[in-house]
Amino acid sequence: MALRIAGLACIAVGGGNALIPALHEQTVSSLHWLSEARFTETVALAQAAPGPNMLVIPLIGAQTAGLPGAAVALVAFLIPSATIAVAGSRLLIRYAASPAVAAFRWSLRPVTAGLMLSAALVLFRTALATWPHGASPVALMLAAIVVLVTGAALRYKANPLVWLAAAALAGAVAGG
Repeated sequence: MALRIAGLACIAVGGGNALIPALHEQTVSSLHWLSEARFTETVALAQAAPGPNMLVIPLIGAQTAGLPGAAVALVAFLIPSATIAVAGSRLLIRYAASPAVAAFRWSLRPVTAGLMLSAALVLFRTALATWPHGASPVALMLAAIVVLVTGAALRYKANPLVWLAAAALAGAVAGG
């Protein structure tokens, strides 16, 4: 587990959330450590809990190997990513005036946005696939809630907890 998590940490452009598609591929599709439903629940728990957005990593470790698994996953994720971040930030500061550094910084924006969108699509697909009623009217209503809350969050700047509460309330009203 440590080597797989460490390998993923090396490509964690955008943080833990950007790794969700790769984590899904490893833990659900390839290794079958988690079911689709368990993966979605674990990511939802990590997002709902206060703290850094990479909480999903130790939670997956805990799901697969208990408390020692959580510790191993956390350390395996933090050491490579922290090393890359510190070394990279030193280089970016040292060569800040370089046009190549400016281009590199600018190019990370769409990469990070694409990884985040990919994560959202994986979670959306997984959530619908594991919904107890399949593609029922309730599941379709929940999909509509996702679209509406996402649109509202993009249009109106508010605390993310407002959107979380709005989505939870709409889901409760919809019967989810």
